[in-house]
Amino acid sequence: MPTSCEIKFDENPYGVYFPGQTLSGSVELRLAEVAEVKGVALRINGVAEVRWTETHGAGKNRRTVTYRGRQDYMHSTTYLAGSKEGNFIELLPGIHTYRFSCALPTNLVTSLEAEHGHIRYTVKVILERSWKRDQSYKVAFTVLRHVDLNQEYDIRLPLKMDKAKTFLCGPCSSKPMHISAQVPITGFVPGQTIAVKIDVDNQSSKNLDAIATMLVRTVSFISQTPYMKIREISSIVAETRCAGVKRQNQGSFVQHLLVPPLPPTSRTCQVLTVTYSVLVEGKISGPAINPKIQLPITLGTVPLSMSAVPGFGDTINVVMMQPSAGSSTADASICPNFPSELPPPTYEEVVNAGRTNIQDEDETNEIGWRDFSPRYMVYRFNSDATAPQEETPVSIDANKLEVKPSPEK
Repeated sequence: MPTSCEIKFDENPYGVYFPGQTLSGSVELRLAEVAEVKGVALRINGVAEVRWTETHGAGKNRRTVTYRGRQDYMHSTTYLAGSKEGNFIELLPGIHTYRFSCALPTNLVTSLEAEHGHIRYTVKVILERSWKRDQSYKVAFTVLRHVDLNQEYDIRLPLKMDKAKTFLCGPCSSKPMHISAQVPITGFVPGQTIAVKIDVDNQSSKNLDAIATMLVRTVSFISQTPYMKIREISSIVAETRCAGVKRQNQGSFVQHLLVPPLPPTSRTCQVLTVTYSVLVEGKISGPAINPKIQLPITLGTVPLSMSAVPGFGDTINVVMMQPSAGSSTADASICPNFPSELPPPTYEEVVNAGRTNIQDEDETNEIGWRDFSPRYMVYRFNSDATAPQEETPVSIDANKLEVKPSPEK
């Protein structure tokens, strides 16, 4: 049999953990022949990294700049057999099983795989050999940092924003097209449906052909070298559309966006942050700029409302969870109590995200590795929530927020 390895997490088949929990499991190493090693090392790493390139100038002045950023969260190395400084040991052919356990630091942030970076936590088994290249096997696990919406003070109130749009200018300008968009609260969890109320008073000379309502995720990549620079990439993760309003007419609509499996809002990492907003865009044909309204929202892991679709007339009962004796508020936010009114959340991969090769550039991994996609909490509310619309792969220019087809991978 060829040399192989398997890493299993105790009673946690998907490998999902919260900061402060104990990561434990077993390593099963199968050897086809005698292996002479200094040791069998187990390395547990957590790191946030970003990297992208940009080309500036033209001709002889053309140059490519590589932007990088990194924040380390944990690095632990233990020996399952042997040691770094000890004598060589022989591992006989067959199956070798080892146990491991590690307390995760409380400052960890949520796992994320993104276009120009990641926040990634891995477990790696290394056969250390001084006379040959080391052999290794690596898997990744998900860390979820709780965002308890009940601890947020400014998200329980409705949010409404307005936009007035006129066409042409001067004496030829039309009467304005007024659009307003409103959400009942600004904090939601995956599995909830965001109700968006849209009012249109179209006194302009243009027809509003349709209204698109989108849930937008914005990932910010923050470099540290050669200097600090922020690159933002926004993508649509849920979308629905409704009919528009003809000129000299009015209309009111309520659109629903089902929140899919997504990482919670995160702003604490030095190199990678994640934020969300609801974007309402009126579609106007012809040479005109579409009116847009953007409502910032927060995605969490513990819901503010127990309703599948929080409504505009609902009373939101915010329950401020008190930390237990001897614990801090920070500890309570890491491991709060799940709402007893709801079934336990499930942990699901992001839809259509694909799985990631977790190998680093300098790794050969003769034994192998396991591809990875982080899993996020999803609540299953006992109510008929609006079904998600079929998603079309699209991207948004972070500056103009114009919807464009995404390039095929």
